[in-house]
Amino acid sequence: MAKAATKKAVKSATKAVKSGRRVAAAKPTKSVKDAAPAKKPAPVRAPVVSKDELRAQLEKAQTTITTLRTKNREATRAAKEAAARIASLEAKVAQLEKTSSAKEKPTSAAPSAEKPVKPRGRRALVKAAPDAPIEPAEPVLADSETPEE
Repeated sequence: MAKAATKKAVKSATKAVKSGRRVAAAKPTKSVKDAAPAKKPAPVRAPVVSKDELRAQLEKAQTTITTLRTKNREATRAAKEAAARIASLEAKVAQLEKTSSAKEKPTSAAPSAEKPVKPRGRRALVKAAPDAPIEPAEPVLADSETPEE
């Protein structure tokens, strides 16, 4: 009978919505049944292992542990050696860069020392050597004049 009542309530709510009126929707009531206790599956029993088999498994596990420990020690030692090698190579590279940069500086300064800078104009000549006699610039010759030799 409870199921029939819920169907009627749902039908009346749908009619109300269809007709355009706003009516508080009636919530269908659920009938709560007592849940039956769930059946638990029977626990799966582990196969019975003899003491000799357990001892063999234990010995095998212990040998595996010792081999893994030795491999770990060797790997750690190799990693430390590699780190030391990397550090020494980085130091060597830094030293070589320092020496190469020291050698490059004089070579870049040498070409600038070879070319003396010529002062331009009369004022520059006066500033360059105030005690030096000022030589007049060559006179500009006209097209018809030729210099004497």
